[in-house]
Amino acid sequence: MSPTADDYARIFEAERQVRYDVIDAIEAREAFALDRQRLEDAARVLACPFKAHAPNWQHGRVLYALLRGYLAARASTEPVHVVDVGTAKGFSALCMQWALNDSRSVGDVTSVDVLDPEAAVRRNTVAELGGYLTLRQTLDPWPDAAAIRFLKATGESAIRAMSRVHFCYLDGKHTFDAVSEEIALLLQRQEPGDVVVFDDVQIDGVARAVKAAAGYVRTCYEILPHRRFAIGVRRG
Repeated sequence: MSPTADDYARIFEAERQVRYDVIDAIEAREAFALDRQRLEDAARVLACPFKAHAPNWQHGRVLYALLRGYLAARASTEPVHVVDVGTAKGFSALCMQWALNDSRSVGDVTSVDVLDPEAAVRRNTVAELGGYLTLRQTLDPWPDAAAIRFLKATGESAIRAMSRVHFCYLDGKHTFDAVSEEIALLLQRQEPGDVVVFDDVQIDGVARAVKAAAGYVRTCYEILPHRRFAIGVRRG
């Protein structure tokens, strides 16, 4: 049976009541936090799928805080190139676009997924109860998303096509080979102090690839028993 509006509302309300001390600590350390109302308005549609595990949108808070902190610490005025691997419904890309906009930084966000952003297909969101939507249609309530470049591509092909990546979120294909290749390509395109955030480090292939990423200082965090992520900072 397909989920109803009540189903989506129920899981959203249950999740928004959960407190995550580890994420609070990251925001405190970076001295930046995404406004809760703005976060949850987007999460309700873009990060609240109906599936086996409860929805979780804490990566949006992490990405916003880390990117704001990164931008605040930069001395360079060159444009910042941000890459989001694994678009899904565009939530992570939107949070990073907000970080760019709120910091008044010059830069761009490129988000890639193997699913065609122009296709009207099931994305598991309350927004599609009246019919399937394209990614742009799903993101229509958030004008800031218009600045994001969405591409149908793998993380490997997208990163390979870029000459510089300042900040990256990897949440694409969760295999050792795929993540290892993405890391190898990022190493050639990032400079000391640049950041990569790895999601789903609880998955064996991802965990092994992150552990082998010698070019980065890595810190792993557990949000839930079934959800871990890691922050990698490019070594000097």
